[in-house]
Amino acid sequence: MILSVETSTNAFSVSVFDGREIANLEIVHEAAYSQNITSAVKYLLESVGRTPADITEAFADIGPGSFTGTRIGVCFVNTLSQTRGIPLLGLTSLDLLAFEEERWYNHVVPFIRSRKNEVYTAFYADERRVTDYLALSKDAFERFIESRKPRIVVSSEDDFHDIAIDERLLDGIKTCFSHPKARVQVQLAHKYGFTSKREYLKPLYVRNI
Repeated sequence: MILSVETSTNAFSVSVFDGREIANLEIVHEAAYSQNITSAVKYLLESVGRTPADITEAFADIGPGSFTGTRIGVCFVNTLSQTRGIPLLGLTSLDLLAFEEERWYNHVVPFIRSRKNEVYTAFYADERRVTDYLALSKDAFERFIESRKPRIVVSSEDDFHDIAIDERLLDGIKTCFSHPKARVQVQLAHKYGFTSKREYLKPLYVRNI
């Protein structure tokens, strides 16, 4: 059974898969619910009659995103791996935004607000990431959108509102409101054959440029 956790944003989620998705929990709130990950996992497992002993793999979002939230999720699965001897797989929040519910968005720029007027982002085309993971100021991000000419820009509604992209840059571009999801980690891993390994995960830190 696979346990998947996503804690890089305030849209905290946990999913359990055993050949198929058997349970999923998503909480979107300003409070740091990711700090309650142990209680959330316990509740989800108990709701489907499972225990931690049933977990054979664990997936986690390694960021970029909230430093505290990402560390909480990574630390949780690392501890689980140490105590249960299970393999782990880490996937990035931007990959999860670009791959939404079993399909890639086409020519997409996902972004996550990092701090005031700064974002984490990348550009994806033809089912792959074609740039590095980037941390950009608002001005640099708007230039990035202008140069890449994506068909879609995707992020949470709150992040769209907070970063306030120049509407003229979004003319002709579809905007999608979403957030990284634990359930998408498993879908992405299965579609592309990503495999878990017996090694500790580390958060992905992206420096501002």
